[in-house]
Amino acid sequence: MLHSIISHELHGLFYLFSAALIHLVLTPIFIYKKHQRNLLFGLLLVILMNVYWHFEEIDPLIYSLHLLPLSLTAIIIFAGFIPAAMTWICFNIGCFLVLNYYWQPALLSSAFILVGSYFVRHKTNQMKLKIKLCYAAGLLSIYEILYALLATHTQTYFSLYVLYTILFTFISLLVLIIVIFHVMRHEFIRERLVALEKDRMVGQLAATISHEIRNPLTSIRGFLQLLDQKELSMYDQKRYIELALSGVDQANTIINDYLNYAKPSTGLQEQLDIKKELEATLRFISPYASDHQVVIEITHDNEIPLYILGESKKLRQCLMNLVKNAIESMPNGGLISMRTCKLPGAVQILITDTGVGMTKEQIDSLGMPFFTTKEQGTGLGLVVVMSIIKMMNGTISFSSSLNQGTECSILFQQK
Repeated sequence: MLHSIISHELHGLFYLFSAALIHLVLTPIFIYKKHQRNLLFGLLLVILMNVYWHFEEIDPLIYSLHLLPLSLTAIIIFAGFIPAAMTWICFNIGCFLVLNYYWQPALLSSAFILVGSYFVRHKTNQMKLKIKLCYAAGLLSIYEILYALLATHTQTYFSLYVLYTILFTFISLLVLIIVIFHVMRHEFIRERLVALEKDRMVGQLAATISHEIRNPLTSIRGFLQLLDQKELSMYDQKRYIELALSGVDQANTIINDYLNYAKPSTGLQEQLDIKKELEATLRFISPYASDHQVVIEITHDNEIPLYILGESKKLRQCLMNLVKNAIESMPNGGLISMRTCKLPGAVQILITDTGVGMTKEQIDSLGMPFFTTKEQGTGLGLVVVMSIIKMMNGTISFSSSLNQGTECSILFQQK
């Protein structure tokens, strides 16, 4: 007898815990929609109870004295009144249609605790674990007492089977409340961590923007003050104006980096020839490379055009950024090799420099916002590059060693 009771109750608990586990897995989809998360919990329980009806050997007393009050109490405490009403309807339909076994006592007893929970529905979320346990035990006690008073068949048939069923129902309830409480607490902590991480990122972003913009603004202000001097040659005036405009351009570049970081691509797709894009990039970057005594070579493994889908302006921005980084990694000049090759279903671009290289720790940090190896970098240029390449169905990777240069590989999948 005891074995049979435990077996049936464990089967019921399996479905309840399954609902809680699936709810925990799916809640990130509704992380900012609490009402929908609560409805999800009730819906999962209803679906699993339908499975229970069809695949389990149902004991009427276990169903009415254990599974129904246990499920309804858990939903009342953790999901709210509306999911509890859904559960109440589902379980009583089960009593009436599936069991067809003295359904009136279960209906009236469960209706009483459901209506009673309506008046404290806004307080259950703030309850601590001990209070939740007491509240759950109180609801279950009311249900079992009302059921015993209303069900004449239990009064005449009261036995150790009924007593053990009720006893293990209380034990199951305590276990269920404790487990779901800690599951919900874990969910709450995760939400708080997400919110704190967003606040941290916003604060870091604001601090970085203010720091980066303040530098050119300070220099612009200084040059404007110099221009206010009366005795100033035309040469000096022109030089100060150029330097002030350079500060404006620097501030504008920083702002554009942040805008590209926030919205890296417009989604425009066109057919691009990789070779032509590299040649166009070389024309723009050549003066900058010459100033730094850097030679750029382009080689193609295949003579045929290599086409990908993307946005020309954004692709050139990525290539310019990567080549510029390579140039700045060679303070004493050097060689940059840009190579294209055709792979099965893909096109590859390799950019190799003879610069100072990077450590493994630095490579692992590439692509993280605000991480930079340059004194005046914003730490967002490479983040923007990676985001754009990803939206163009590509991947980017780096390999490097200190004082031996760096190789950047960009792989675009061809559709």
